[in-house]
Amino acid sequence: MRGRRTVAALIATAAALLLFACGGGSNTHATTPPAGPSYTNPVIGGQQPDPTILRDGDTFYLATTSRAWAPVFPLQRSRDLVNWEPVGSVLPRPPAWSGAPFWAPELTRWDDRETRVYYTARLREDRTQPCIGVARAPSPAGPYRDLGRPLTCPPDGAIDAFVTRDEHDDPYLVYRRFHGAGGIWAQRLSADGLRTEGRERLLLAVGADDEGVVEGPTVTRHDGAFVLLYAAGDCCSPPCDYREAAARAPALLGPYERAPQLVLRGSAQLRCPGHGTLVDDGRGGEWFVHHGVLADDPANARRNTLLEPVTWGDDGWPRIGDGGRSALRGPAPLGVAQRPPPPLAPDLRAPRLDPSWEWPWDQPPRVRQRAGRIELSGAPHGALLARQVAPLDVRAQVRARPHGCVAGIAGVTGDQDAGSAYGIELARTDDGRTRVRAWQGRAAGGAGRTLATTTLEQPPAALALDVRGARTLRFSVRSAGGGWRTLPARATTLGNRRILRIGLTCRGPLTSDASFDALQIRRTGR
Repeated sequence: MRGRRTVAALIATAAALLLFACGGGSNTHATTPPAGPSYTNPVIGGQQPDPTILRDGDTFYLATTSRAWAPVFPLQRSRDLVNWEPVGSVLPRPPAWSGAPFWAPELTRWDDRETRVYYTARLREDRTQPCIGVARAPSPAGPYRDLGRPLTCPPDGAIDAFVTRDEHDDPYLVYRRFHGAGGIWAQRLSADGLRTEGRERLLLAVGADDEGVVEGPTVTRHDGAFVLLYAAGDCCSPPCDYREAAARAPALLGPYERAPQLVLRGSAQLRCPGHGTLVDDGRGGEWFVHHGVLADDPANARRNTLLEPVTWGDDGWPRIGDGGRSALRGPAPLGVAQRPPPPLAPDLRAPRLDPSWEWPWDQPPRVRQRAGRIELSGAPHGALLARQVAPLDVRAQVRARPHGCVAGIAGVTGDQDAGSAYGIELARTDDGRTRVRAWQGRAAGGAGRTLATTTLEQPPAALALDVRGARTLRFSVRSAGGGWRTLPARATTLGNRRILRIGLTCRGPLTSDASFDALQIRRTGR
């Protein structure tokens, strides 16, 4: 599905890589700005792992793993590969057959007639069994319609789907086996790509230097050979050692020989790179979009989306980034400078809800945005409306007006199960006063554990949450006409957990709701 490289492509991308090096050293490129328009990694910050990218004319579309959050697989769009805007999601709600986590989407153009996303999810009735599903759309922007059943669900589980064609133009599904001996496998697809046929074939077994994992396959063609890019090592547990490797074969089903060296490894600024997709920029250049961890994130909480140039050596192997190292800075791929990131808080005056809002996959909230405020229902199990924050140091504040429910603002950790949360909330007491409470518990669950409380005579004007280093929190309240007051509790430190999202919360009986306005989320610190 991906064609050969042309001479023009090689020249253009080699020139880009020469600029990208900015002096050639693995550390000097981080401080020496390139000539002309530039960009800085990450191109999409925050927890944005397993990115997949597809070019549609002069527009690029990108989707990432959403784990236990909905909408499933957020979609972003760009005209230049470095400035991205959210445009929705692949699946607004999970298919009936599936359950969290949802991960490793792969955007694919099928026979120039439709766009597909092959993805990983677990069976809803068996959360231990990862399967591969597929959703279809007339264009990359959607709307997508799920097949309604898993495409394949082998006994050992299947993850990290990639679709390609062999030397006879027959379609194949390439994936990682999840359990057992693992490895990267292939199975033929039906002519319409909606069923698997025949037996599975092993393409690449786990080697002695792979730390037990080979995954995230991408297949391309170069000089008549099939080149398999894959990730190896530990992506997530600190200290991670993820990296990108390559193997090649004369035919899709092998036999494969491994490259003598890694094609991409971490640098001092960007650690643990891997699991990505190749894309041509439409002007002769080729790029690798993948995830990696910033140096200031020792807990590996945020696998950011990174962009690296690709060149091919005389030996037929690819070179990614700055001589095989992830680079912090480089020349803009299409000559468009990278703009500052958008505000962390959405515009509540917009006519519709911002597409970057998320919620736990199995607890969709009842929410409405109008007249500069968000109205959130507490039924049936409590509601959480959250959005990612890429910076480690943030301050979030909001004015909350409860109408029967207990309303507040929270910092949320974790992706696997929508995590736990630490928040501050308020409720009206029977005597007309306002009870303010800091808490820790399930993100959209019950009352949780009380960290501190106070009672105010006057209704508060706002609640605030300060996060330092993504792991230390302080809770504050401001009464009408007064200043900010920190709750009588020392700062809460989360240990190994990290705050990834800021959310609005509402819990209470069926008829309860709350309105929120004056929402601010801003970066603090450096």
